[in-house]
Amino acid sequence: MIGIAILMSGVISLTLTPLLCSRFLKEHAGEMHGPIFQWSERIFEAVRGFYDRTLKVALRHGRIVLLVALATMVGTAWLFMTLPKGFIPNEDTGQIFAFTEAAQGTSFVQMAKLQQQASALVLGNPYVEGYMSSIGVGGSTNTGNSGRIYMNLKPRKERPSADAMIAELRPKLAAIPGLKVFPQIVPSIRIGGNLTKSLYQYTLFGPDLNELYSVAPKVEAKMRVIPGLVDVTSDLQITNPQVMVEIDRDKASALGVSANQIESALANSYGAQQVSTIYTATNQYQVIVEALPKYQESAVDLHSLYIRSTSGKLIPLSAVTKITRNVGPLTVQHLGQLPAVTLSFNVSDGTSLGDAIPKIEAAVKRATFPRRSAPASKARRRRSNPRCKASACS
Repeated sequence: MIGIAILMSGVISLTLTPLLCSRFLKEHAGEMHGPIFQWSERIFEAVRGFYDRTLKVALRHGRIVLLVALATMVGTAWLFMTLPKGFIPNEDTGQIFAFTEAAQGTSFVQMAKLQQQASALVLGNPYVEGYMSSIGVGGSTNTGNSGRIYMNLKPRKERPSADAMIAELRPKLAAIPGLKVFPQIVPSIRIGGNLTKSLYQYTLFGPDLNELYSVAPKVEAKMRVIPGLVDVTSDLQITNPQVMVEIDRDKASALGVSANQIESALANSYGAQQVSTIYTATNQYQVIVEALPKYQESAVDLHSLYIRSTSGKLIPLSAVTKITRNVGPLTVQHLGQLPAVTLSFNVSDGTSLGDAIPKIEAAVKRATFPRRSAPASKARRRRSNPRCKASACS
């Protein structure tokens, strides 16, 4: 399409444009002009005269001009190799976005309390005009121990820069016990990657989950000690406390309790299922069935759950099930069709992304990889190896 547009523009400029000029343009000989036109013409003539003189000098000294051009090219290449390089610079759009994250296994009620503490600190900042806070699964997060805070800042002339505000907010938010907060400037352009806790991403992915989960924490630990990197974090969450309820089918059958009844009892008690809707003149309200909050605090509360058997008797859940505790992943992230772990980070003031990437590459090489999966570099900040792959983007 671009090629066709250029061809059409060329045809029009060679045919229609001269025809229209011959019909609409008039001669300017003897035409009187105002003082502004005369002033602009004098400036134009002065610029044209200066260009004419310098062009004649350049043509008389062609070899010197050629040497200067070559020196400029060499200097440009040298500066490109030595100057710090980055990606897309941050733009102060009057907005700050922050991810919040609590420990794995944090309940919704506890997460709400922690989020309210962070929101109170944000609201107390005199340069924040308004904010919106949310927690739980939804939007850019898919785990219950995460949250989001969007901040709208006052006009630029009434506040410091967004970077300065983040530097001021970061230590205050870090002082909240049990909550990690990752503030960042909302990027004006997002190229590749996902919305993560920090601006830049380094992703490891591969077909072997055990190997991936073994390597990722080692790489993260190496990145945390690299000077100039801040807010280093990972989306790897595989130590979430879990309660496993295993049905003893023989006992359940003997007591007249079916597996479906057990599943329904657990879902009705802890699944927050909507069973009805109350409609009013101006609003509607969902009716949710669940156990009382005091019976949702620990796995011991499962022993207080009873199931009505076919004979009408109440059977305790512990009589027909085996309750055990273990840990497991909150979620398994993927890149394409392969399991992945994304390490995100920011760079501090005075550190460029071009300086940080080689340090990260070196840290990955120092991490303990299996012999068969030694990493190798690839174009566009992408790393590749037979068993574990990684990429960096923003």
